[in-house]
Amino acid sequence: MKNVVFLAIMLLFAVSCKKNSNNTVPESAAVTIKFHNTVAGQPVEYGKYNYTNASGNIYSISLLKYYVTSVVLTTDDNVEFKLNNYDLIDAFDAANFSTINAGVLPNAVYKSMRFNLGIDSARNHTGAQDGDLDPMYNMIWTWSTGYLFMKHEGKFINTIGDTTDLQFHLGTDLAFSTINVPINMTVSGVDKTLNIEFDLNSMYDSPAIDFNAGNIHHSTLVSDKPWINAMLINAQDAFKFKSAD
Repeated sequence: MKNVVFLAIMLLFAVSCKKNSNNTVPESAAVTIKFHNTVAGQPVEYGKYNYTNASGNIYSISLLKYYVTSVVLTTDDNVEFKLNNYDLIDAFDAANFSTINAGVLPNAVYKSMRFNLGIDSARNHTGAQDGDLDPMYNMIWTWSTGYLFMKHEGKFINTIGDTTDLQFHLGTDLAFSTINVPINMTVSGVDKTLNIEFDLNSMYDSPAIDFNAGNIHHSTLVSDKPWINAMLINAQDAFKFKSAD
């Protein structure tokens, strides 16, 4: 009888060991980066006058697109993973243009995300391209001028109460910038979504950009340079870590 009990215990132990071996945590997981477009914490909504910037301009959004390229994710021990991506984010086509596939990343704590807002000079003037750089997305002027890095179109209410067109087209090599976002993401064998929030108001807040002082900028005039410089400064604070789940 003792032998039967002993054999039963050994069989249970063997089965338990087999289960544990099958439950080994994978050493990596797939990561997706998702962009959430907001204005001062409010989700972007098409055509509604829901938004007020630091200059007191009440405005709407009918188009909001921008390029996120060359993403680098850095671990807490300073190992970098470079995506070499060129992705278009479109606030009003989130189903197709809100995420970046970061691929399979090793288990680690990731502390920062670095990326370019715009297209680097090597790809900005190289002729017809495919993917999210395809001219069909209306984010390029000419091959000599290059791509638009960000587009915000809509309307705003001016100082005399009239509704006026708003066209902010940020581009040219002068407008190219690198953004650093502190994050807190732990990859431990389970697929992750890294959520990044983009706040459009932050693009206009500090230094303050008053739409009454210029409601149309296409980045191609000498007079656009102060506006481009202000946008570059503001872009550094426009992207924030939201969550990792």
